Parts: sequence; structure tokens; C-alpha cells
Amino acid sequence: MIMNTTLDKPEQMLFALLRSALNSAKPVSEILFTDLSPTLWQACYKLACTQGVMALAWDGIQTLPARLQPPKALKLNWAMAVENYEKRYRQYCRTIAGLSAFYQTHGITTVQLKGVGLSTYYPIPSHREGGDIDIYTYSADHSRRSDAEANRMADRLMEEQGIAVDCEHSEKHSVFYYKGIPIENHKTFINSETYRIAVQMDKLLQGLLQPVSAELDGKHTILIPSSAFNTVFLAFHAAQHYASGLALHHLCDWACLLNKYGLHIPEEVTDVHFRNMMLAMTHLCNHYLGTSVPVHGGEGLAEEILREIIRPPYAMSVPAKSKWGILVYKTRRMLHTHRACNSVLRISLCKWIGNSILLHLRSPHTIFQTERN
Repeated sequence: MIMNTTLDKPEQMLFALLRSALNSAKPVSEILFTDLSPTLWQACYKLACTQGVMALAWDGIQTLPARLQPPKALKLNWAMAVENYEKRYRQYCRTIAGLSAFYQTHGITTVQLKGVGLSTYYPIPSHREGGDIDIYTYSADHSRRSDAEANRMADRLMEEQGIAVDCEHSEKHSVFYYKGIPIENHKTFINSETYRIAVQMDKLLQGLLQPVSAELDGKHTILIPSSAFNTVFLAFHAAQHYASGLALHHLCDWACLLNKYGLHIPEEVTDVHFRNMMLAMTHLCNHYLGTSVPVHGGEGLAEEILREIIRPPYAMSVPAKSKWGILVYKTRRMLHTHRACNSVLRISLCKWIGNSILLHLRSPHTIFQTERN
């Protein structure tokens, strides 16, 4: 596949570091890193942080000869940032293991979605960056309670400990903080009310879940979904972020999945637009992240996805200052995001606009808000 998007120097550097980090058999090109200025290295570091791959890029740096590595000051800052993330990762491991064990004593099974669970796919698990913890809770004994009852009970158990649980934030999941870490307790896997194929996909994911045991930090055992589940779930999650926050860390997740299991799209996934998203992401991983999975189709979409990742036409933060300018910018961004999401998940423009209006009516303060939370 020939990609037409031209990368600038910091982008080339970052992709080279990520390729090496994800594929130990593929060393970094030394020519690319010869005679680099501190400014270029600083730009590469900033890009890695923005794209959520700072710790992973650090692994790539370790494969470079010392003479080609970043300036000492930046290298020390980078190393400290990685060390801080590793500490946070270990805290996340302890938290999810403890929460899962607590729920188990009440007959509730907990499966870790994305996040910490997905880190087990990475060469160095603690270097997969993440935010909150996504879990799916259901009944460990259907003779005692249904899955829906177990899910509600999981929230109620938190409330009994004095923990505030937000069940209004989303129809998909509740939100609470457990030992200072944000937790999303999923009722469904995806936004089944928004996209045309979502109901079908959620039912498929239910069947594909088939949890397996995974070890975190060499000492904690949790449950994570099957590789088939993650193939569908990761692609759907990336598609939801398309033109609205899609980043290299999403693509690295896909690359790790491909490296570990290859590309096996369940035969139940019949929507051509969604399948095209999977193919396009695979093309990008092959070309930029060093995977080598045979794939046909999705080339044109791959170009569009790459541009959205590295040079999005609309920023998450609104640059306009006046109320009229903010409304115009947000409207244009909304229409652009719809075009992108509709190309892979299919949703009518009327419903897209309606969802946006409903969201702002529920939270009027967000209408002229310039920072996206």
C-alpha cells in the first residue's frame, strides 16, 4: 500500500520509535535520528504526549545508540514521566484486582474492558497509557440473580460504602470513583441508541465476551475479553472517536492485537462500512507500526484516518472567542464529525444533530464552553 500523506520530521521520528517499541525485530533507522536538533526532539516528545504514546515511544528510544538519543535534559524528563506512569499503572492494577475480588464475594463477575486489561497485549504492559477503568459486571450465578440485577447491585454496593455513583451520565454505563480512580461500570458495551449497527454489534459482543484470565503486574489475576471480542470492540471504539479524538494510542492497541492474534473478523460482522474501518486500521498498522497482516480493501479510508489522527481539521478546544464564533465553529465541527462517523458506523444527520441538541439541553453550560471535557 502506498500512502500519500507526507509526514514531517517529528512525525517520522515518532512512528519509527513506535515501530521499534512494538516490534523488537525491527530496529530503528539510525539515519533518521542522525544530527537531530533539541527542537526536533522536543517536538517529538510533545507529539508523543498528545497522541497518548509517550511511554511506548520511550521504549523505542532505548533501541537507539546512546549518541542518537535525546538531549540529556529531555531524556531525564521523559524517563521521569515514564516512571510516574508506571507507578500509576501499578495502582490501577491493584485497584481493578481489589474491586474485582470485592464484587466476586457478592456473586458478581467483573471483566476489564480496554485499558489495563488490554495492556497485557503490549510488550511492556505498564507502558500502555490509559485513563479510567472500564468494567463490565454481570451475575456469577444466574440462579440467584440476572446479569442486569448484578450490574445494578455493583453500583449499589459502591453507594453503600458512601461512594457517589452517577447513573445519569450515560445510558451505556455508570461512573464512580474507587480509591481515587474513575470507574465506568458498563451495562452495555457500546452506544446502542446512537448508531444503526450498534444494537446488532452489542448482541454480537455479548456472545463474543468469553472472558479469559490475565495476569497484571506479575501478581494480580483479572478477567479480560476474548480476542474476538476485542477485535470488534476496539474497532467500534476507534470508529466512535473517528474525527473526534482518534489518536495513535488507539492505533497502537490495534497493532498489538494484530501482533498477538492477527486479523480475524467475525463472520457476523457484515456491515461493509464497519469492516472497512477494520481493514483501514490494519493498513495503517502495517505501513507505520510494523505489523505484517495480509489485508485487502480500506486503502482510501486509511489515508483519511491518518490525517484525522495527525492533522485534524478541527481542534478539541474551540479557538473562537465570541459566542457567534463558538457556535459557528462547533456547528462546522459537528457536521465534519458526522460525515466521518457516518462513513464507518452509519447514523442519520437528523439524529446526530438531535443528539447534540439534547446533550446541550441537559448541560446548558456546555453550549459556549470552549474546552471539550
